[in-house]
Parts: sequence; C-alpha cells; structure tokens
Amino acid sequence: MTAQTPEEFVYKGKRYLGIYAEPLHQYLQTQNIEFQAFISTCWRGYRGVWVISDNKLYLTCFSGAIRIYATDDDVFSPDRSYETKNISLNYLFPNRQNVFAEWFSGEIRLGKGILKEDFDNCETLYRKEIYMRFKDGVLIEERVVRNNLSFQDRIPSYIKKIYELDNDDDFTFLEKRDILLNKKLGKPLKERVLSLFWVIFLTLIVFPFAILQMMVILVVYIYDSISLKINKSS
Repeated sequence: MTAQTPEEFVYKGKRYLGIYAEPLHQYLQTQNIEFQAFISTCWRGYRGVWVISDNKLYLTCFSGAIRIYATDDDVFSPDRSYETKNISLNYLFPNRQNVFAEWFSGEIRLGKGILKEDFDNCETLYRKEIYMRFKDGVLIEERVVRNNLSFQDRIPSYIKKIYELDNDDDFTFLEKRDILLNKKLGKPLKERVLSLFWVIFLTLIVFPFAILQMMVILVVYIYDSISLKINKSS
C-alpha cells in the first residue's frame, strides 16, 4: 500500500503532520457523502488543515472530491454512473470558517522532523511526537515524546548494501569483530574477486554523495543525542 498523505496541523505557530490522525472521520460518519480518491497517496479522498488554538481544535481549510450519482438508487451496482465533483470547506460547512470540531473526541498524534522513513511498511519515525487527547473538540491532555535512532540505523540502505558482500543482514564494517570471522568458508576465489570489484566500483560511484550524507547524519545524530539528554534532565 502506498504511504498516505497525512492531515496537516498548526499548533503554537508550528506545522505538524498528523500520524494516523483524521479528526473529520467521526463527523463524516453522520453524513451521506462518498469521497472519490484522486491520487493513490490519499485514498480517503480529501485533505484538511487543522489549527489548535486556545486548546480547541478547528478545521480551517479543506479540499476533496466526492461522487455524485446519476440516480438516487441506493442499491449497490458497479454499473452505477457518477460524476466527480471537487469540494471545499464551504460544501461541508456552508458560510463557515474556522469550524470548531465539537464532534471529535479521541487522540491525535502529531509528528515533526522526520528521523527515518520506511517506505516498505509505510511508516515514519519523527524526532518529536505530540500525543493529544480531545473531548468534544477541546484539548484535555498533552504528552511530548522525543525519539532517537542509533547511528547505524540512520545509515541509508543504499550505503549498507554496498558493503553486504555476502548478502547477509549484518553490517560488518561497523562491528568491532574481526571482519574475517564473518566470511563464509570455502567461497570461490572468482566470486570473492567479483564481489570485491563490485564494492570498489559502487563505492567510487556513490562516494561523493555517500560521504556528504554520512557527515550530515553524524552531525544530526550528535545534535539529537545532546538534545535528548537535555530534555531528559530538564
């Protein structure tokens, strides 16, 4: 499944991405509206911008696409013809702006500063995550979590694969053990030479980009580690 575009939230003057947060879903359950997915990264068929002000949740911007069927027949049929119509906030809430989300009760999780993205599992780890609990649109509880990753986990997969000579999962050049201990016994000389040549070839190609990215990763890792210690001590 393609990673989905999250809802956007503004809190204390900063923009955050909602992590599996769709406050409008509870409201839409009471409406007879069928949304049409316009891109594969947004199957819900709409996007919203939310503002948390004075401990209240507001919907301030909205865009989406809905299905309008040619007939009023409620019987499901794959042959039913429909038109797609783009809608805005005014369609859901006529003549209203900054709509107070009084219908929403539950938890919203906000993320800022991407640490690591797992495209295969459609998961993203953020440096800072804010857990918020709402009741009838009013913020009643807030908790901040700061995440960190080891230096090895931050290294991009394309750099790791260069050094995985034996198609193993271990990243041997970062380990303290003797590299020779990780080699498979009895490996043909020709295969070892080809593997070594392939590593040298790829390293020469990606080296200018890889070394720059590794330096950035190291600086960010040191910064995150210091910030995390300061936050824990405070």
